[in-house]
Amino acid sequence: MNFVILGLGAFGTSIARELAQSGHQVMAIDNDEAHVDAVKDVVTLAVQGDATDRKVLLELGVAKADAAIVAVGENFEASLMMTAHLQKIGVKRIYTRVFHEVQEQLLDMMQVSGKIRVEALAAELFARHVSNQAFLRHFVVDSTHAVVELLCPDFLVGVTLLESSLRSKHSLNLVTVRRAKHEAQLPEDVPVIGGLPGPDFVFQAGDRLVVYGLEKDIEKFTSA
Repeated sequence: MNFVILGLGAFGTSIARELAQSGHQVMAIDNDEAHVDAVKDVVTLAVQGDATDRKVLLELGVAKADAAIVAVGENFEASLMMTAHLQKIGVKRIYTRVFHEVQEQLLDMMQVSGKIRVEALAAELFARHVSNQAFLRHFVVDSTHAVVELLCPDFLVGVTLLESSLRSKHSLNLVTVRRAKHEAQLPEDVPVIGGLPGPDFVFQAGDRLVVYGLEKDIEKFTSA
C-alpha cells in the first residue's frame, strides 16, 4: 500500500519505519530537516515541507495515497489543518493522532473515523506482551480475531507447513513469515517478508510467523 506520514516526531518516525519495513510505499513529510534525514534511507520518499500548506500536499501527490496518517504532536491547530487539507484533496483513509476530548469531538464533526489514541494503543500492546511474551506484534481484527506476529515455536522447527497441520490442528492461517536475511545492504538479522509460504515451506529457528485466527486459538498455540 501507499502511505503518507505527516509529522516525524517519535510516533510518526516509528510508524514510518514500521510500514516501510513491512514492505509498504511510504512518503514522510516534516518541516524539520533533522527529522527528515533520520528516515530518508528507510522510507520511499522523505520530504522537508510544510504539511499545513495544501499546495505542498498537492504538489507532492499526496492525494494519490491509499492512506494518510497525521502523526504530529500536540500542535492542535496544525493537526486539524492537515486533516482538513487531506479531506479536501480527496485522500480516502485518514488517521489522525488524538490528544484530548475537544480534538476528538472536532474530528467527529469532520467525520474522521480514524482517530489514533497512542497512549491507549501502547497500553494495550504492553498488556498483550506481558500476558503472553510470545507475541511480538498484535493487531486486533474484531472482538474475537487477531493477526499476531510471533517467534516460531521449537516444535515447528524443521517441519514443513503441510506437516505442521497449522490450519487443521491449530485452526490458524499462516499469512507470511519474516526471516532474518544476511545481505551487505541490510543490517545483520533484519527480518524480511518471505511472501506466501507454500506447503513445502520448512520452518526455521528464529522465523517470525504472522498468523491469523481466533484469539483463543492463538493463545492455545503459543502455550503448546
